[in-house]
Amino acid sequence: MTFLYILLGIILFFVLILSIRITINAEFFDEFKLSLSWLFIKIQILPSKNKDKPKKEKKPKKEKPKEEPAPEPEPDPDDQPKEKKENIFVTFYNNQGFDGVIQLINNAVFSLGKMFRSFKKHIVIRELYLFMTVTGNCDAAETAMNYGQICQKVFPAMSFICSNLPVKKYDVEIEPDFLGLKNSAQFALSIHIRPIFFINAVIVLVFRLLFKVVLKFLKGIKNKSKNQNINEGGAL
Repeated sequence: MTFLYILLGIILFFVLILSIRITINAEFFDEFKLSLSWLFIKIQILPSKNKDKPKKEKKPKKEKPKEEPAPEPEPDPDDQPKEKKENIFVTFYNNQGFDGVIQLINNAVFSLGKMFRSFKKHIVIRELYLFMTVTGNCDAAETAMNYGQICQKVFPAMSFICSNLPVKKYDVEIEPDFLGLKNSAQFALSIHIRPIFFINAVIVLVFRLLFKVVLKFLKGIKNKSKNQNINEGGAL
């Protein structure tokens, strides 16, 4: 009974730990920065802290004296070439046909889609800010055209994100610069994710792929070998 209490305590501990959200911060102002934070731990991914360290100079390797190649052995006439094994994917296609392959792909895509649909419910965008300046090489007509094209692409994309994901704070500003020579963009993004939901979605995906894809694939290969054995037995 004590062992059961200890096991339940360990499981509860990991559930609580994995329920604490991870924050992903990404921003681009002068340079791109990407970091992760969990509880009091913060990990900076980009820019890497090791990129400025001087590289150690490699010592030149001493040249080894060249060895004369050994004479090739004469081919043995008794050796017979081994039969090539048939590719398992080709075996499955020959047995199940085109429809079987399409069904297998559909099952895999359906399983991945279910995982992403269940996982995206638990992604929370805390902040999403985008600032852009559009120019046209001091040409007012070209600047106005570029501004319209950028707005036509950015605002529908932002609307799609805000409609399909929970977004707490967001702002988009796009301004035309009729005197500028170079386009510029800045953004800041902060995302919250709870690891337990991601792990749960991955476990469900693994079981779906196992029963709907892997086992069917293996069954399709075995069916051909059985059919071959039946045909050979009939011929005898």
